[in-house]
Amino acid sequence: MAPPCQSRYFLAMTDPRNIERAVSIHYYGRGGSFFVQSLLDGHPDVLTFPANYMCGYFAFWDEFGHLPTVELCAAFVDCYDILFDPRSSVPVLGVGADVGQEFNFTAMGERHGEALGVDRDLFAFTLLRLLKHEIDDGMTETVERKFFFQALHVAYAEALGRQFDSANPLIVFQAHNPFFHAIDSLFSDFGPRLKCLHSVREPLQTLASWYHSMRQDEDVGDLDLPRDTLIRALAHASPIFTWTHHLSPDHQGVGRYVAMNERNTRAVRLEDLHQTPEATLQRLCRWLDIDWHEALLASTFDGKLWHWKVRGETLSGFQNQTISRRHDEVLSDFDRLRLQFLLADKHAAWGYEMPAWFRLAPLGLLALGFWLLPFRMETSLWSSRLAKGSAWQRSRAYLQLRMQVIGIWWRIFRRPLPLLELID
Repeated sequence: MAPPCQSRYFLAMTDPRNIERAVSIHYYGRGGSFFVQSLLDGHPDVLTFPANYMCGYFAFWDEFGHLPTVELCAAFVDCYDILFDPRSSVPVLGVGADVGQEFNFTAMGERHGEALGVDRDLFAFTLLRLLKHEIDDGMTETVERKFFFQALHVAYAEALGRQFDSANPLIVFQAHNPFFHAIDSLFSDFGPRLKCLHSVREPLQTLASWYHSMRQDEDVGDLDLPRDTLIRALAHASPIFTWTHHLSPDHQGVGRYVAMNERNTRAVRLEDLHQTPEATLQRLCRWLDIDWHEALLASTFDGKLWHWKVRGETLSGFQNQTISRRHDEVLSDFDRLRLQFLLADKHAAWGYEMPAWFRLAPLGLLALGFWLLPFRMETSLWSSRLAKGSAWQRSRAYLQLRMQVIGIWWRIFRRPLPLLELID
């Protein structure tokens, strides 16, 4: 367990408006974005909410942001009941119901006997007090989206009793999904002080893990799941604005943010976090411009040790089980051969070893002929009782996968996109 933080600043002295730095965390497949966040959780210059509790914040704002401040605070407390009781079944916007149970947040700490959560009344009181930096009459006046976002993070940390090493801590926001809307809103609010951190993993492993998770966790029988899995493997490998601009150059003026997004975006490999944690986290600290602290070597939320469940196992901290799974039930050896051609540039960019001939364009084009045969993802889904659809619908899904995935690959082949760069 990391030693307690020796801090110099009480949050009561912190004006939320002074918090101008933020990093948004995103996944590449099942790349360990929550694990990355859990390592940052205990740092004495980090403000964060547990896991992806807040990833639907901008949807919340779109619905309730027009309300007077007191009503806005009440709406937030009602919508985010999970902050006060991890057993709450109240659906979390953008996430769903029972999220605290899914993350095993009722079995925290060294002895698995603690639960997350802050006092509801203390949080609400603290939030209203902080908002008085901007308003005089909470019954009639409204606040801006950015200030409410800043105040929420300070109020939650203060309700936890945390203190900080600086008057300008870093907001760590688990956006999770690399989707345009949230990151566009964050860029609008924080501009060049926003960074994007993507967690990546060996491309075939993370692809298979994401597919398995969707099948097992949500009982998905959608015939389009294999197609969606492969498209994500291509789309999420580039900075968010780069990919959006590639697909829709005129979309909401996205072009003006592409260069800034590429400068401010980096990736960290899950394998490096587990195998060389201190050296990897030292590099991450330099990029985030925060000091090294021993708390980074503990996987926590709300300062409590986190234990998560995967396939019946309970895991915590640094280990090799996660990164060593091959997921043979999802991908056959023949599937791996075909997909290595599809994802060869990702392997090379992120330092995953593979024979150089996988990157030879003529071989890559010839390998597309192997796509006539279905993938194990497809055949296992077709034989599942969960799978919905007739033979014609299965044929349509088979054709759409090949037309759309190969179409995207061909477009990138002709006009290569910048890929996520690793922290250095």
